[in-house]
Amino acid sequence: MSTVVSSKFVVPFLLAALASPLALAEDCAAPQRQQGEQVFARDCAACHSAQKDGPTLMGPNLHDVVGRTPGSVPGANYSQAMKTRQAAWTAQAIGAFIAQPQAAVPGTYMPYAGLPDAGERQSVTCFLAGLK
Repeated sequence: MSTVVSSKFVVPFLLAALASPLALAEDCAAPQRQQGEQVFARDCAACHSAQKDGPTLMGPNLHDVVGRTPGSVPGANYSQAMKTRQAAWTAQAIGAFIAQPQAAVPGTYMPYAGLPDAGERQSVTCFLAGLK
């Protein structure tokens, strides 16, 4: 006797698994994470720390950002737009945000024009997703 599982339950489960930080971090090869760390150092580190228990600089510490509620790091100066954003940070949301911060979260304080290179965005996302 075989058990039939409804796609109504399987599809959301698979999507959640694929979008999880753990799944993303495992899908990222070490060289891609290393490139992400280099791009982060070049483009992000002037305003953001990514070290565990690192300081809040001009922007919040981004260690363990995937899954975090926006506007939730104590001591960080957030725009009202970021404080009221309800959805937790996903890899996809981070990619969209670093591509065009003002378009992704209109009214954000982040004074960054965006990272145009999709490969570099993916690498930064891999780097951040791996920080647990």
